[in-house]
Amino acid sequence: MKKRDIKFLIAILGILLLGSAFAITIESKKQELQLDKNKGYFTGDVKVQVGDVVVQSPRADLDLEPETKKPSLATFFDKPYAHQTKDNKKHEVKADIIKVSLIKKVITAQGNAQTNVLQDKKPIIIITANEQEYNTNNNLMKAIGSVVINYEDMVATSDTAYALLDKQGDIQNIKLSSRATIKQDKSLIKGDNIQYSKLRQDIIVSGNTMSDVTFENGDRVIINARSQQYDRKGNTIMATGAVNVKYADYVAIGPKAIMYINSKTNKPEKIVFTGRSKITENKINSVEADRITITMQPKTFEAVGGVKTILEQGSNKNQNNTNSDKMEFSL
Repeated sequence: MKKRDIKFLIAILGILLLGSAFAITIESKKQELQLDKNKGYFTGDVKVQVGDVVVQSPRADLDLEPETKKPSLATFFDKPYAHQTKDNKKHEVKADIIKVSLIKKVITAQGNAQTNVLQDKKPIIIITANEQEYNTNNNLMKAIGSVVINYEDMVATSDTAYALLDKQGDIQNIKLSSRATIKQDKSLIKGDNIQYSKLRQDIIVSGNTMSDVTFENGDRVIINARSQQYDRKGNTIMATGAVNVKYADYVAIGPKAIMYINSKTNKPEKIVFTGRSKITENKINSVEADRITITMQPKTFEAVGGVKTILEQGSNKNQNNTNSDKMEFSL
């Protein structure tokens, strides 16, 4: 039987099994249907189309529901390739094995899984992982194991990741879990969990967080805290819970800190600590206050509220303790 005849028969079978509103079309050089075993076997240039999703592979198996005999699961072997095109966007999935649940409309890629989203033939997001799952009902993508996401100017890694896409295939939210990192230009963010919202234009990091930011002028700021939030719209980084900031020869600690970034120059302008905070220079001189403001240009800081300073004088390391309500220093 010719290939086009087999394609026609399977298309008719799909219409009979699933109804006129939906059909599965299967092309291959060789096909075998065992209805008594609820199985179908396909080899040689296999091409399956389910709605607007097309999957190609050297061979595939088809599972049928025992009672209704409707196709329930298609499994593709030997590095299959799946793709879906909507308007000017194309979704591609590559893996060692791809499983398509025809009832749940879920695509699972196992082994060296890679998902590409292209717009006008240019990649806008690339996701690699040990395993990936894409639910076509709610446009939710899940990646498990050695996850790497390339999106816009960011590279994200984690053990597990979730990405929510809209109907046009654009990323709306990304959630990274376990050993999560985001690299962007010369900046690095780490944490147990990281969430990115395209709508809010912010990144929220929780659990053992660390931000290592190097700005265009060469200034480097390292922030450790329990949680951090990077607000792109407001150009701020807010850290809360056991905050530790390293800047030049200074280390500052406190319960909460906000770093303000100039939107035009993309350079840090100042860091404001609230709550009882302390700044130390070269592990020697220190200032403690209820509120400390570090200004980058010019390099000064202001301490307000119960200010306590400790300054070591000369090689004898004699301490000069000062208490006041407000003090200003040049760095």
